[in-house]
Amino acid sequence: MKRKFWAACMAATALVASVTMATAKDSYRVAVIRWEPNDIYFNGVQLGQEQEKARIEAADKVKIEFTVFGANDATQQRNALDAQLAAGVDGVLLVPWRGESMIKVLDGLAAKGMPVVVSNAYVPKAKETFVAFDNEAAGRKGGEAIVGWLDKHRGTDWRKSEGVFIELRCIITASFDIGRSTGYHSVLDPLVKENPNLKIETREAGCDGSKARKAVDDIISRYGKDKILGVASIDGTMGIGGAIPAFAAQGMLKKSDDPAHIPVATVDGTKPELEAVAKGDLTHVSVQPATGEGIISMRLLYDMMKTGKLIDKPAAAGTYPIEGNELWAPVEIIPSDKFDGAWYKTQTYSIPEEVKPDDPANWANQMDAKGN
Repeated sequence: MKRKFWAACMAATALVASVTMATAKDSYRVAVIRWEPNDIYFNGVQLGQEQEKARIEAADKVKIEFTVFGANDATQQRNALDAQLAAGVDGVLLVPWRGESMIKVLDGLAAKGMPVVVSNAYVPKAKETFVAFDNEAAGRKGGEAIVGWLDKHRGTDWRKSEGVFIELRCIITASFDIGRSTGYHSVLDPLVKENPNLKIETREAGCDGSKARKAVDDIISRYGKDKILGVASIDGTMGIGGAIPAFAAQGMLKKSDDPAHIPVATVDGTKPELEAVAKGDLTHVSVQPATGEGIISMRLLYDMMKTGKLIDKPAAAGTYPIEGNELWAPVEIIPSDKFDGAWYKTQTYSIPEEVKPDDPANWANQMDAKGN
């Protein structure tokens, strides 16, 4: 009996030692699956992830290797992730092109104990840890900016006139798109309800500037130049690369202090958006904090890789500790009702209403200063 007892003790000790060795690693491999490589916003997210990686490596004396794949295609993303998983990784940073296409993938990885952090667009119903700002708040700020500009520069009589708002959407099934659209509509729908001569024309343009421009051109042709009241763009690309060039080509582009200006609101906060606000071409930007999203997603992933424990869905809301005075703080921890896990919510802010476009704390200016 004693021999069996000591054998059991030795086996238990060996198991504890193997678990400790598994979690106390000095190097980690991370699969980074994101949107296409030339997407400015996700380059900002990756910059934040790389900054946090460097901080962790210096603080914990570890090495973290990123293998990055970018594509605006769900099948390509899944194939790339499968290949990296087969080669061996310790964690995954994921920005899904189509969240619904990753449900089984994420549930399977969670069952295996693989650390995954999803950002920007959640995977519905799946088990995950998610990082993003409040898309609905961003859309609401944009809608308020459009209406506020019209009230200030044209008086309130425009509310009783005939006119059309153009809404440019990316992917109508994506969580970020749905949230921003909901925010825009929370401001614009009551106006349309009060005045049936006001309309909202919505077009899905896939976050593509050329498709957005065609959509705006078509709506101008249908309603006439003098009927366009404003543009609510789900992202920056469609506003900068679609609406504004369309207005310029038809002699409709006026500066933001001109009553003939057509207010355009975007969401992202890229350098072209900041420059367009400074020039007076773009009216409003709701900033999606790219580097903040990257920093928090990498920090959470490393915590899971280091401890060997996945983050559980919290029982109640809380706050994630952040040092410094970041524009995107505080980070709220919210138990989600859209998926099985925690939403780490960063904050949006308005340019130029709350923060000036040349503020060095804007993520796009940080990228520019680093030559990215």
